[in-house]
Amino acid sequence: MKILTDANLEQYTDEFYEVEPEDYRPVLIEPGKYPAELVDWSKEYSRQFRKLTLVMNFRIGADVIPSWFNIEPSDSETTVKAGWKSNFLRMYQGCLNVRLDRRDRISMKPFAGRILKVEVVSITRDSDGSLMSEVNHYSRVKKILGVREEVTY
Repeated sequence: MKILTDANLEQYTDEFYEVEPEDYRPVLIEPGKYPAELVDWSKEYSRQFRKLTLVMNFRIGADVIPSWFNIEPSDSETTVKAGWKSNFLRMYQGCLNVRLDRRDRISMKPFAGRILKVEVVSITRDSDGSLMSEVNHYSRVKKILGVREEVTY
């Protein structure tokens, strides 16, 4: 497999092309359990799946790896709403060892500024279930396994 670098990509780019930030490039690391830090999170509507998605970005070493969870619409900018049987709500309760009274005001603050233990998986198939070329494989955080400690700066 030939490795493409910025140097040999210059011959294929035009002078008006804008390079997108490195954080948006899919990253592939070995599947497994890693310490990670939550970089940011957002609610995004997926036109492909016609659902609202919670996107959480985690820093693992020098890489930023995303995670996606289905959530429900809510008006809040600081909390998340998810179904009782959703993967996100079950993961949230399990890793924080807390039983929520409400499902419409799930705070993301318990993850901020802390070291998290996450499970990383490799994505090898596309949304149609077809096997992707090895060069297109990437990683995502499947779930948060636990909260380890606070980050010290």
